[in-house]
Amino acid sequence: MEEKPQTAIDMGRQQRLSSAAAVIDALGGTKAVAELLQVGQSSVSNYRKLGFPARSYFILAKICAERGLDVADAVFGGYQLKAQAKPHQRAATTNAATSTTSGNTALNRLQQDGFTPLSLPILQPAAPFIDRMGPEMQRRLFTFTDPGGEQLCLRPDLTIPTALAHIASQKSGAARYCYQGTAFRYQPRGSGQPEEFTQLGLEIIGGDSEKTDNNRVFNSILDVIKTAGLSLEKCEITVSDALHFSRRVDNYDLSEPISLILKQRLAQGDSIEDTYQAIKNEAQIRSNVKIPPPADETIIAGRSGMEIRKRLHEKKLRAEIAQSDLIELERFMHDAVKDIENLESGMFLHGLPSEIEREFFDQAIALGVKGADIFLRPAAGQKMAYYTGIFFEIRVKGIDRPIAAGGRYDDLLGSLGAPKPLSAVGGAIALERLTKAVEMAQ
Repeated sequence: MEEKPQTAIDMGRQQRLSSAAAVIDALGGTKAVAELLQVGQSSVSNYRKLGFPARSYFILAKICAERGLDVADAVFGGYQLKAQAKPHQRAATTNAATSTTSGNTALNRLQQDGFTPLSLPILQPAAPFIDRMGPEMQRRLFTFTDPGGEQLCLRPDLTIPTALAHIASQKSGAARYCYQGTAFRYQPRGSGQPEEFTQLGLEIIGGDSEKTDNNRVFNSILDVIKTAGLSLEKCEITVSDALHFSRRVDNYDLSEPISLILKQRLAQGDSIEDTYQAIKNEAQIRSNVKIPPPADETIIAGRSGMEIRKRLHEKKLRAEIAQSDLIELERFMHDAVKDIENLESGMFLHGLPSEIEREFFDQAIALGVKGADIFLRPAAGQKMAYYTGIFFEIRVKGIDRPIAAGGRYDDLLGSLGAPKPLSAVGGAIALERLTKAVEMAQ
């Protein structure tokens, strides 16, 4: 089943089914749906009022797709209203309606700005999300196995589906996409958090300029927030860059092997002190220790003697190189720690900004964000593991989750099967959270 862009009404299209009752009628009525789901007719009667339970999403979505029925995302979003709903649940329903309206306006503006609207399937192959979204998000997937044995999931975000759609299109050159649709993420019982929310987003794939594309995505996200009626003075922005410190390594006279090791460890989030100590420990290996090499035909722990001798030689070589690099490595560490200690008051939590980070700060301040509400957290461990470099989150006090986030994912499309590497950057807004933030500010 595909979600259609919510930008215009095509009078030639079949009518969209926007409620559980409409879907039940389209599938042949209460009795027919009861047989499809293997439940009692009284249960299906309740579904008419309360909406479908999560366990039925996959079955019904697949049947509707096979029959060519156009079903709104919200229908397969679980119970829409519950008996004796609490006030905050009723407010959430209002927020969703308001969010859809403001989202449509923003989507239209993105189209006018050159972004192509996408229709993205709710059901997605699970493997890309399991492989690239990171452990925390993996635990929040709604997964299913279809009758053919393929593992599927309800889309937890719309970036990976956009990447897959771009690969399938076989387009060449830069492409700009926008979308609006429901994302589904499991929440612990009793958390009070919704398991579905509406994402409005944009992605630039295969762009020529990292700086220009970064700025365009970030500026578009901030513009949508401002247009929705939320002052950027109410926002806090965190910028993370996994490459914050590794970008600076080339400014030091380090050998290529040590430079590579240093970049890799810093990029994966290791602290400067731990990285320095690990390289120092390796440098302290006695390079003159004689280890009798095994014969080529010897097999130890599954490795041949030749492989073992090669690894010993490489390790010895790294130790010798590291010894000569220690002085320069100490200078790198001293400068980095000094930067951390000499923070600009209120603006940066962990270090001074690189040029690419400064671009984000300057842009946010120019649009109205207070300098004291912009923070830098290099390699902060963002939830979406597919981000490879710069990453941002926008928060509002009083809402415990970001209202918007985005960043670069330059190796994602290659890992999903693109025939060549493609740079990419994108961002998305959680419309219900944005609507709540606007209401709180009034």
